[in-house]
Amino acid sequence: MQRDHEAEEYTELFLKFSSGMEAFLKKALIVALAGLCVCQIVLRVPAIRAYIASADRYEGVALDRSKER
Repeated sequence: MQRDHEAEEYTELFLKFSSGMEAFLKKALIVALAGLCVCQIVLRVPAIRAYIASADRYEGVALDRSKER
């Protein structure tokens, strides 16, 4: 009888904890995806991209391959 009560109590506590963690993880995922979208939009602006992404300075000149054909 005591074991059944302890098992039920543990199950209730676990369900309460897991539903709280599930809500937190859903919110964290939404915030991360929103942040990713905002960063991608900001990187599409050339004036801002020059300050944020340092790799653009190391890129060379694009080749014009349309004349080779």
